[in-house]
Amino acid sequence: MNILDRIKQLNITKVNVQRENRIFVDTEKDKLISVLYGMKLIGFNQLSIMSAVDRIKDNEFELFYVLYNYKEKVNAIVRTRIPRDNPVIETADKIYPPAHTYERELTEMFGISVSGNPDSGKPFILENWKDKPPMRKDFDSVEYVDKHFVFRNPEGKNE
Repeated sequence: MNILDRIKQLNITKVNVQRENRIFVDTEKDKLISVLYGMKLIGFNQLSIMSAVDRIKDNEFELFYVLYNYKEKVNAIVRTRIPRDNPVIETADKIYPPAHTYERELTEMFGISVSGNPDSGKPFILENWKDKPPMRKDFDSVEYVDKHFVFRNPEGKNE
């Protein structure tokens, strides 16, 4: 059985082969952990990266996990969507230990809570951050800069 057939046996919503060595796998939020576990069992042993995209028009976050299978030399991008108004996912760090750090970043940059990750609320990069998470599309960086930084004229002249 080839790798694509093995992926299709998992509890997925949709699979799309973009090219020979890149496969997109879509699943529902409540099936995500079992799909990630299944992917690991069929040889996707490396979590290369994990992040999110703010789909503000859909009022959702799209999470993606880029996995790699060394034997088959194939990348699989496992995707799911979660609501922006209650962005909570379950940790994947028991399956892919590097997820622990990526999940902390998701919490800090997007405001996505990760149940089961005891460090998801600890500061990762942004110490003492009190504003909206900066990777959300409704975060206004100009407003933030105007509020928190003093303008300095590059020529040294005060206006």
